[in-house]
Amino acid sequence: MDAIAAPVFCNIPPENPLSRRAGSFLLYSRAMEHSVRQRILVLGVGNVLLTDEGVGIRVLKELEARYDFPPNVRLVDGGVLGLSLMGTMMEADQVIVIDAVRGGDEPGTLYLFDWDAKPEHIQYKDSLHQIDLMETMGALPLICEPPKVTVLGVEYQDIDNWGLALTPKVEKAVEPLLKMVLNELAALGAPGNPKANPQKVQNVFGGSGQDS
Repeated sequence: MDAIAAPVFCNIPPENPLSRRAGSFLLYSRAMEHSVRQRILVLGVGNVLLTDEGVGIRVLKELEARYDFPPNVRLVDGGVLGLSLMGTMMEADQVIVIDAVRGGDEPGTLYLFDWDAKPEHIQYKDSLHQIDLMETMGALPLICEPPKVTVLGVEYQDIDNWGLALTPKVEKAVEPLLKMVLNELAALGAPGNPKANPQKVQNVFGGSGQDS
């Protein structure tokens, strides 16, 4: 007899056992407050081997190295995983995607838009990982209520040539883009706190450039 596949659920917070304990109203209230807190996914995507395509990963590594976040915030290096990210995205209520995009403006230009209301001039089919991401977003509503997705992007200059370094104008946009992510998280009630001993990120892999 074939095994029955487990059902897929998303955006359903697990029941907290504290709610079943009699005489623990305070604990119950705290558990409820935590359970209704939005689960936020910060997703850096792109191919770090193709120059500016790695900007989303670079910003994510900067966030990991320099800030601490509340427990309801998860930072994920999505790379070029495409449809493999579906399970991860299904677990979130809010998703912030950091990526290189094409809007026809000067390289280094920053963009912020909701996935469901993408401006017409934003092109999101210029690379394989973006095509995979579009397929993932298209499939999510077929499974369950999808999370709200906000894209924070930067106009790239080069995603066709091999290279680990970002082009100069995109490199200058890393810090403003990072601050945009922090602003979005703060608006969602999940601000980042600077680490006491932040690491220095010098490449798209998140390395410090120091000998281990």
